Amino acid sequence: MTVITYVGVENFRSIRSASLEGLEDYAAIVGLNSAGKSNILRALNLFFNGFLDEHRSTLVMTEDFSSFAPKRKKKTISVTVGLRIGEDFKVRGQEAFHAESGISDELFIRRQWSLGFDKTTVVDTLQFGADRESLVEAAGDALASVLAHIRAVRFVYVPNHTRAADLIKSELAPLRSNLVSRLRSTKAYRESSVDVLLTELRDMGSRMFGDTSTALGQGLPGLALEPDLPGDFADLVFTMGVNAIAEGDVARSPEFEGSGAQSFMLLHVLDLADRTRRGGGFGWVQASVWAMEEPESFLHAALRAQFSTDLHAYSTDAKRQVLVTTHQDEFVRVANHAWFASKNPDTAYEKLTARQALEASMRASVTSFAHPLFTHPNEPIVIVEGKFDEVHIRAAIQAAGLRPRWRLLSPSAAFGDEIGGDSVLQYLKYNKQVVASRPLSAPVLVLRDWEDSDAPKYNQVLAVHPHSVCLVPPEAVANPQLDQTFVGIERFLSTDLIETVVTSAKLGLENALPNARYAVKRKVLEEKKPLLAKAVREGSDPGPHMQALARWLDAEVVKILESVPTSAFL
Repeated sequence: MTVITYVGVENFRSIRSASLEGLEDYAAIVGLNSAGKSNILRALNLFFNGFLDEHRSTLVMTEDFSSFAPKRKKKTISVTVGLRIGEDFKVRGQEAFHAESGISDELFIRRQWSLGFDKTTVVDTLQFGADRESLVEAAGDALASVLAHIRAVRFVYVPNHTRAADLIKSELAPLRSNLVSRLRSTKAYRESSVDVLLTELRDMGSRMFGDTSTALGQGLPGLALEPDLPGDFADLVFTMGVNAIAEGDVARSPEFEGSGAQSFMLLHVLDLADRTRRGGGFGWVQASVWAMEEPESFLHAALRAQFSTDLHAYSTDAKRQVLVTTHQDEFVRVANHAWFASKNPDTAYEKLTARQALEASMRASVTSFAHPLFTHPNEPIVIVEGKFDEVHIRAAIQAAGLRPRWRLLSPSAAFGDEIGGDSVLQYLKYNKQVVASRPLSAPVLVLRDWEDSDAPKYNQVLAVHPHSVCLVPPEAVANPQLDQTFVGIERFLSTDLIETVVTSAKLGLENALPNARYAVKRKVLEEKKPLLAKAVREGSDPGPHMQALARWLDAEVVKILESVPTSAFL
């Protein structure tokens, strides 16, 4: 679910005019300090909640109006948001409004703040429309409908300098009424048995926090959460709290835990609060957006990895979206795309793939440098000759239903450069120490084409790592209807695909015998390789022989891993 599809901000702080288009369920914003990463989150907090930060600061034109805005023009700050309208985000009773306004899958709302006639009062106005180029002013019933859509999004802003324990308390407050409501439906409550009633209440609290406590323990072994509920009838009128349960069943309030532990607790409490609100039918909220500033603060390396994994997993919820600003690789790697924030002189955001964003952040010294061969430091990597090899084998792995324990990488994905073929050997020669330093359980494997005879050269270089080798597929696995003129990965493609892309006029037969095989000129094959890869990307079946190649490759990797000492996996 993508709750917010588009954000446009004008004249706010370091932003003169900037936008984030094509937002996904998890969006990472990476950049240097003071580049303006957090300003997009504060602008959204202003849009949804009416204030800028956790202190509930209101907009002040003299402070928040951008110094990069054009001079001698009316001072106006605006935030435009595109909301995805669909099965997972339907605001109750707004069907007529959608029909009248021509809104089907997206609603764009622009919120503007400007100075009133007295030059001191800030005037807040709203516009809306089915596209951001033709917005109209919201008034009367339309204004009520637009506000209903804004209220339907629970926007949770988590600044990087707040105390997580305080946010945990505020998130738990609405859960109290949910527990009381559940308690009133129990037999113990109806029969007014106080002891049984309190036991039932505590059991309910344990069930409510069960999944959250388990998730917390995966990142902080030995730590759990339980609700701080009344122990006797005198405490029954309670304000719900929460206890962190450390090893040895020692219960204490979250503020006594370290900052990193508090942040990790907050992550999972946010999910619990979301789920409880939905289950209890709290208000009109249809979806939630978490906006987190630099969540990596105070986290050690292992907890950063767990936090980023869990955060991304929570973003896949059908009614949730996550926006995060960060300086850390872990929070960028889990994204499909990320936005690189830069300031020259005002703030701009560039949408990049996760890999491109990491490369840009490394060049700008935002994130620590990680060698390309350490992109997947804990898994075996199989480097193929070129980008087309990766396309065909990846499609074959999916078609065969394999679940490999290794990563398939093209040379550009493995090394961060547009290289391939014989240059792979040269790259590995210059980076032998990096290969040598990989864990025993994460060897580097190079897959050459079936016709290549240079495996000994690769093995000589890869010998610095005891389990890294060069692999050459057996010719017997190739398509028997294609002869040796089909050099490279294409000899494993299906005959049907070859006949479709390489026209019969370009194909020849060895002879007229029934078992004759297709032949092709090298120039023709080179011309058709991009088209064959394009066909497979678009869904064409790579064929049984390509699947056989994928199975052979998987079996070879498994065989290599079986030779690795068990201790290397512990």
